[in-house]
Order: sequence, then C-alpha cells, then structure tokens
Amino acid sequence: MMSKRIALGPVIALLCVSILLTAVLTGQIVKQNYNAMLAGLPEQASRYEILDELDGILRANYYGSSDNAALRRAVAKGYVSGLPDGYSRYLTAQELQVYQSEAIGDMRGIGVEPGRTAQGRIRVEDVLDGSPAKQEGIAVGDVIMAVDSVPVNASNYDETVQKISGGSRTSVALTVRGKAGERTLTLPTGFEAHSLSDDHYEDVGYLRLTEFYAGTAAQVQQAVDAFQQSGVRALVIDLRKNKSENVAFAMQTLDVFVPLSEEPAARLVDQKGETVESFMTDAAAVNLPMAVLVSSGTKAAAELFACNLRAFGKASLVGTRTGGLGLVRKAFKLSNGDAVLLCVGEMLPCRGESFNGVGLEPDLVSAEEAQSDALSKDGQFLAAVAALRGEDAETKGETAS
Repeated sequence: MMSKRIALGPVIALLCVSILLTAVLTGQIVKQNYNAMLAGLPEQASRYEILDELDGILRANYYGSSDNAALRRAVAKGYVSGLPDGYSRYLTAQELQVYQSEAIGDMRGIGVEPGRTAQGRIRVEDVLDGSPAKQEGIAVGDVIMAVDSVPVNASNYDETVQKISGGSRTSVALTVRGKAGERTLTLPTGFEAHSLSDDHYEDVGYLRLTEFYAGTAAQVQQAVDAFQQSGVRALVIDLRKNKSENVAFAMQTLDVFVPLSEEPAARLVDQKGETVESFMTDAAAVNLPMAVLVSSGTKAAAELFACNLRAFGKASLVGTRTGGLGLVRKAFKLSNGDAVLLCVGEMLPCRGESFNGVGLEPDLVSAEEAQSDALSKDGQFLAAVAALRGEDAETKGETAS
C-alpha cells in the first residue's frame, strides 16, 4: 500500500508561527521581569543608603582603628535582630557548632542557665540534670564570683558566660558563692545530656522531660513499662522547663501515650501555610490517668506535646500558661562559616488553634512554680496528684507535709 504524502509547506509555516509566538511570549516575560527588577532598584538602594552614609561618617571621623570583619558581622547580627519574631538569630561558626551539638544532646558548658546580678556577676538561674554543675552541688541562686581566677564583672560578663556555656570541651575553675559560703571548683565544660528522670510518689509515677532527643521515646517507654509493672495508678509528666525544638523526637515520644491518629498528630507549615511535614501515631497507647505540669518555661515542641496529649483526651494540663512559642527554626550556613537561624514556619497541633504567641491555658491553674527535688514539697505536682485523685490540693499538701 502506498503511504499518503504530507505537504511540507503548511507544516513549515505552522512551525514558523510557533517559533514566532514562543519568541514573543518569551520577550514579554523577560520584559516583565526586567521592569520588575528596575522598579525594585530604588527600594534596594534605600535599604543600604543609611548603612553607606554611616560607613562614610565612621571612616572620616572615628577616632581609633576598626576591624572590618567584626563590623560586617555586627551589621549582619543587627540585620537579623531587626526581624519581628524575636527568635531568629545570627550565629558565629562557634555558636552554630554548639547549637548543632546541643540539639543531639552533646552539651557544651558546665550546665547552668546564667543570670546577671546588679554587680554584673553570674547568678545561677537553673542547673541541668546530669551536668557537671549539678554533680558538684551548684544550686539555683548561687553566684559565680570568678572564672579561671578572673573576677566576674559587668565589663567581662558576656565573655565569661561564653567560657562556661559554650566552646570546646575543656575545663574551668570557678569561685562560687552559695548558702554555705564560697568555694573553688574545677569543672569540665561538656557533658552528655539526660532528657528524662523518673520517680514515684505513692501510687503516682513521675516523668520529668527536660528535652526531646533521639532516644527519649524509648527511654520513656521503658519507664512507663516499669511503672505499670510496679502498679502505679496514674502518671504526672513534668514539662515545666522543656523548651525543645525537636518536633520529630517530641512526636515520637507522644506516640508512646496516644492511640492511632486518623489525621496527622502535628504539622509543620511554611510561610504560605502549606504543610511541609506531618507526623502520625500508631495504635499503641498508655491507658492511665495523666496530668502534665506546664509553665511559662514550657515552649515549642514541649507545648505541641502537651497540647496534643490534651487533644487526644489523654491528660489535663496543670500549672500556668505556657510560653507560646510555636515557630520552627532552620539554620542556613553562610559563606564565611557563620549561619542565620531563621524562623521558617510554624508547628500546629492535630486539633485546636495555633498556640504561637498565646500559649496554652492549663485546665487547673496552680501558680506555685518553685520546684523542689522532693515531690512531697512541689506544690504544682501535689495539685496534679490531687486532681487525678479527685481530692482537694490544699488537703493533699497538708497530708504530705
């Protein structure tokens, strides 16, 4: 059979028209982009106008020498600090290393949260479990008077805090003033963090979670199994000082307690509100009455954990309103080795509204936030126990004392 012959003329004409249309459309797009770029130039120029003006004044009039690298870093830090969230940060290469190490539990420093006295000395605001400071008996309220024989004052406060809080693993000599007077200690500046401590009070199990790490869920499961074998009748989970950013590890830990979810237990959304990651739970769950201790120090992934545990109907919240930090941060490394830790989205619970900026209101408000190593003297813990048992918190405190 003879094949039908196709006329080449119309085909070539159609091809030419297609090429012409493509060229016209491409030209229009390029023109639009070019015009948009030109329109944005004045805004970009004004963005740096004050900086150029400031640089000119400084170079013409500043009495002294300046470090250009230090100036550029200070400008970058100021640029990031101008963001309205108050949570994004510029990190030096050393600060980035510390941030990444501590995210996996490889802690730097002696394990204290520093505050500042009126004289510029370091006041201990908190002591991390398992830290060198905890092991040596440093307590909240103690004052660090000197580090490596150098007295701490207002002029060297920041530098001294850096010595005891970050950097490489080494050791520091401290002069510490506490209730028993002054003493000198030598402590290592590094330790492996512990995210879980457990105890029990009569027939109530107690889990204190200070962070969420890769192994936290497995440790919690072991502790819960041991509690159930010992016959505990209820659980209190303490999140009062947990401000973890590890959403994935927090949701793994949540999965120990809650049943299978038909919808995501949590979602991470970007600036457009689009879901970039979601987390599900399986069928296993803990079937015990539970309460969660929360405070203004409960933030980020810990708030998400508490919110979801309540949303699943597994626990009530006891304490004070949480910190209201639902933002997700991501580190972007820069060409000089530094990084910008930028808020890129928000964490949302399975049910209910966003808690970012507002926090979680507890089911039972208990204003006494002062924690004690003895559960029988911890007012918020006793309030949670009383609520779980349907008792009066004040009566419970009198009985415990």
